[in-house]
Amino acid sequence: MKFARLALFVRDYFVAVFSFLLIFLLTLFIYSETKKKAEERSERLFVLRAEQATEAIEKRMRDYIQVLSGAKALFIATDTVERQAWQAYYKSLNLEQNYPGILGLGYAHVIYPQELEAHEERIRREGFSDYRVYPEGKRPVYTSIVFLEPFSGSNLRAFGFDMFSEPVRQSAMRIARDTKQPALSGKVRLVQEMGHDEQAGFLIYLPVYKDNASPESILERQTLIEGYVYSPFRAKDLMTSILDNNFDDIDLEVYDDPDLSEASVLYSSDSTLFYHTPSDRRFSKLSTISIGNHTWRIYLTAEPDFGRSADTELPYFILLGGCIMSLLMFFIIWSLSNSRRVNRLKQTITDNATGALFIIDAKGYCTFMNPAAEEMTGYTFEEIQEKPLHDLIHYKHPDGSPFPMADCPIGKALMAKEPLQGQEDVFVRKDGSFFNVSCAVQPIIENGQVGYTIIEVRDITDEKRAQEAIIESEARFRTMADNAPVMIWVGDSWGEFIYVNKQWVDFTGISFEESISLGWRQVLEESTAAQYADVFKKASEEAGSFKMEMRMRRHDGQICWVMNTAMPRYGVNGEFLGHIGSIIDITEIKEAERKVKQNAELIQKLFLEVPAVVALVRAPDYQYVLANPQYRKLYGNRSFVGKSIYEAHSEKEGRGFFKRMEQVFRTGKPFVGNEMPSTINRNGMKAGQQVQAYFNLVYQPLIDGQGNVEAVLIFAVEVTELVNARKELITINKELSDKNAELLRTNNDLDSFVYTASHDLKSPIANMEGLASLLRDILQGKLEQEDMQILDMVQQAVNKLKSTIADLAEITKVQKELQVSVEPLSFDAMLQDIKADINSIVAESGASITADLQVQNILYTRKNLRSIIYNLVSNAIKYKSPERQPVVHIRTRQEGEYIVLEVQDNGLGIKKEQQHKLFTMFKRLHNHVDGTGIGLYIVKRIIENNGGRIEVESELGEGTTFRVYFKQEPVPAPAIQGYGS
Repeated sequence: MKFARLALFVRDYFVAVFSFLLIFLLTLFIYSETKKKAEERSERLFVLRAEQATEAIEKRMRDYIQVLSGAKALFIATDTVERQAWQAYYKSLNLEQNYPGILGLGYAHVIYPQELEAHEERIRREGFSDYRVYPEGKRPVYTSIVFLEPFSGSNLRAFGFDMFSEPVRQSAMRIARDTKQPALSGKVRLVQEMGHDEQAGFLIYLPVYKDNASPESILERQTLIEGYVYSPFRAKDLMTSILDNNFDDIDLEVYDDPDLSEASVLYSSDSTLFYHTPSDRRFSKLSTISIGNHTWRIYLTAEPDFGRSADTELPYFILLGGCIMSLLMFFIIWSLSNSRRVNRLKQTITDNATGALFIIDAKGYCTFMNPAAEEMTGYTFEEIQEKPLHDLIHYKHPDGSPFPMADCPIGKALMAKEPLQGQEDVFVRKDGSFFNVSCAVQPIIENGQVGYTIIEVRDITDEKRAQEAIIESEARFRTMADNAPVMIWVGDSWGEFIYVNKQWVDFTGISFEESISLGWRQVLEESTAAQYADVFKKASEEAGSFKMEMRMRRHDGQICWVMNTAMPRYGVNGEFLGHIGSIIDITEIKEAERKVKQNAELIQKLFLEVPAVVALVRAPDYQYVLANPQYRKLYGNRSFVGKSIYEAHSEKEGRGFFKRMEQVFRTGKPFVGNEMPSTINRNGMKAGQQVQAYFNLVYQPLIDGQGNVEAVLIFAVEVTELVNARKELITINKELSDKNAELLRTNNDLDSFVYTASHDLKSPIANMEGLASLLRDILQGKLEQEDMQILDMVQQAVNKLKSTIADLAEITKVQKELQVSVEPLSFDAMLQDIKADINSIVAESGASITADLQVQNILYTRKNLRSIIYNLVSNAIKYKSPERQPVVHIRTRQEGEYIVLEVQDNGLGIKKEQQHKLFTMFKRLHNHVDGTGIGLYIVKRIIENNGGRIEVESELGEGTTFRVYFKQEPVPAPAIQGYGS
């Protein structure tokens, strides 16, 4: 319809339209060309200004890194940097004048937990009595700020702060330490901030290693790190000093995040973030700066009046003048054409009216009817003049009953001399058929009487049918909408609801009537409501669709994420009526997206910080799309991203590597290699100085949905040090093996010597004993009392020597009897047999021996078990206290895989500092009782040779407890119950 009207207008006013278009199009051409040239000049100027601003920031940051390098030189030049020297160096730089924007120059010292107390005491002795490392708490390592100039104002708040305790700072410090390179931190809140005029901050770190070392491996760098030279910056102060007033015609935003999120804004020259806000800025540019292993994204936009001059305004003056000339020409020609058109229009109105027009006189006869009336009724004008109009087209009802004029609404309107609008009725055609009509009656009053009446009749038969179809369609729509699995709404052009389905009511908990009256106002979150209003306004103005994510309040009060999709509705004439939309709950999808983003950030951080070599090569051009710092470091920190493996590596470096990569891309199967040799160029080496290293590596293909290799992930860990260490270990093991064989030979020789000595000495000692006995018999009665005492002393010495030789022989047996067969034995039978043997010393001492045997039986060598119990019980009685009757208590119990024998006495006890000597050969702690000092040594050897252990617990003057742990499970009662059986 709109096109038809336009075509009709153009046809009627062709000359005027043609004249307007000719002048206007010529004006547009001149305007476009002029404006295009001005825009190109402005754009080139903006790009130049943007690059200058970016370079200014990058240059200033590199100047600050040079300042830090100079500060690090102090530590290289001298073993100890004093506070006065640091202050003098800072003042000599005159940073406030030469490099404004820096907050200070500092040094943070690395402190390990065992050094913390001494460190704090040393700083306090320098005159800082309140100094402490904060925040408090136990951590594996501390990095306290000990130097910071200027040492005044807000900088005093940073004195003693442990920057390693904060994750963002710690990440940058780790990168600086492990790479030996400057590292710039992410966005942080500086400790210097006082709570007013707060700004985002960041820091730059440069590592200092002990003894001026230059460690090559990451492990060495982590071990030798001594501290960090650093500088803190307030982003706004820094950027203001860099840009000064030289870039007033552009706005600049610095983001500390590749995703350019609002939370990562480090600095913005305007309160509006143009990257996140729709704006009419003509020019914009996104730049990237890499400083200290960290990346900034810089978004620059031109001010609205950027590049404005007389040349830039000229196109608009041309356009304005041309439009005025075009309109003047159009109106002149239009006014001439319009006067002729008015008369022709009046003439054709009646003939071309779509509705039927009747004019009747005061008696009801038709005096005029248009062609539409003739077509509608079937009567010609001559036929309809024969009778009153009512008697021809309105004389009966659809059921055939008469319709008198007195009951006719049209007749009543004429009698009342009042107009009638929108009267729906049923008329009769000439052929007798009925049709629905809508009538408008306008009486024409002359001298107080109805002279003529104009009746406009419109056939609404099709409208009636359409209305009924609409009602039926609406019922179907409501049924379908109420059963749809999404919320459906219909709104008018003002944004008010005219319909919501059942799912909307169930989700929001608001009734249909309240929803129609309140619309979105009760369910949208406040922040979403403002955004929705802007989106809806734009969509309504453009009569277009929209789709947006919103936050809606559910019936239980929970705020949910939903996706609102709306399409425009149009009337039969193409007019915009509003929107129809659907709403889907996407809360779970948003949560999944959040987790995916979190995982992606974690993976990105992992790739950058993982202490391993990581790279990604894509198909089909074998081009690097990722290479982490560890990977680049292996090849002299060369750039890899954007280059193919053949471009990035020399032939020597690619030997074997190229073939393996081609095979993985071709077969789709991963390649795993352990200790694979590779030629690398380590960071810091001169060009061409390549070395061989070893890696454990995996080439993992990444497969797409069609089963094709999309990329290959390279993951490797350098094991050069491990390979070299293993080679050294093989050499050392061979040396140890030779030493062990030599020791075994020596030990066997010693055992043979002891065994031989104990046997060879028996005969001489027996002779000595016989001679002493013979001498005693010969001289019996002839010697004085003193001479007899000397003979007794000789006999005692011989007896002691015999006992020592017997113990040596026993030691040899214990050493050799490792494979003696075991048998089931009874603790109780063994104890009874031993008590019979030591009955005399038990009676003499008056000792009391009790037993609590929870475990009755054990698998052990009979001889060895008897020796253990005999030594422990007899020692408990021999070393009794003279102040009380001796009591010995014997217990057995099960403890895990061990059977525990416990012998407790109330004797003399042993000093704690002497208890470790108990099981030493020939070592005696009490000399008032006879003994060789070998018994407990033998007991310990027997127990340990059989996989057990012995423990002692003693208090001087209170008594001693021995615990023997036999490594075995308890057994059934032995077949032989008695020891002597």
